[in-house]
Amino acid sequence: MRTVMVGMIARRLLIFVFAALLLFQLVDWLPWRDGSRLMIADLKNDGKVTAYPVNRKLNMDGDTFTVKELYTTSKRAAIRYALRKQEKDGWSFPTASVKLLDASGKELVQHGSSSSEVPWGEHGWIYFDPLPAGTNKLTLRYEWYDRQGELPILLKKGESAE
Repeated sequence: MRTVMVGMIARRLLIFVFAALLLFQLVDWLPWRDGSRLMIADLKNDGKVTAYPVNRKLNMDGDTFTVKELYTTSKRAAIRYALRKQEKDGWSFPTASVKLLDASGKELVQHGSSSSEVPWGEHGWIYFDPLPAGTNKLTLRYEWYDRQGELPILLKKGESAE
């Protein structure tokens, strides 16, 4: 009887430990944990931040690249994106393949990017030169070997923050 009781307690303890470990993993997948608040706070160090909700999708051979928002400051522009991959362990997304062009076709220089992997793909940020004054239309161009696509972006203000 005593060994049965010890076995039951050990089994319940193991279940509790593994459930707690799974809970910590689940918290990492929550959408509000993608680092967006930290990135926006970093943009606020540049001064006034203007957010443009975009939510436009670009199909890339079955994978879906979504431009969530565009943020602008006097010093830089930033795109927050999500990538949903068709194959979980497929190719890694080359952010250098993303180009941002103003209405005249001039390419804004990319200055860096960051991303986080999630089970369905990745989400991240790509940073560019600041937008020229009076810009109301941009084109996101994707070029990587034989994969290409363009996505027009019309700028409509969403929110501003100091």
